[in-house]
Amino acid sequence: MTAATQADPPTFSVRPRPGPGVPVLEAVGELDQDSGGVLDAVVAEVMAAARAAGELVLDLTGVRFCDSGGLNAVIRAHLRVQGAGAVLHVVHPTARVTALFQRTGVDQVLRVHPNAAALVEPAP
Repeated sequence: MTAATQADPPTFSVRPRPGPGVPVLEAVGELDQDSGGVLDAVVAEVMAAARAAGELVLDLTGVRFCDSGGLNAVIRAHLRVQGAGAVLHVVHPTARVTALFQRTGVDQVLRVHPNAAALVEPAP
């Protein structure tokens, strides 16, 4: 490992943080094929620990890049959460991530919210 490699921060991270009665995962960085496994591992860990939770929030505020590999990771998270009988809410996607969801039709499958407040507002 070189000095430059040691100084390079990870390009993606996911950390659980307390939410309003619902587990929240805060994602930061570049979500792509190389980093998608990080999201997979954290979602699996949180779902195993919170079996009774009916919902999980994935906060994408800090995700500055997402490609098809990252999109697949979000879909895998959705399927894992759904398989556990829960619902995944995706909040705060950037304009680029929102456009990717729309171009691929994933926005029709995922529950995507512009902000956390939209989770508690009644549907129109």
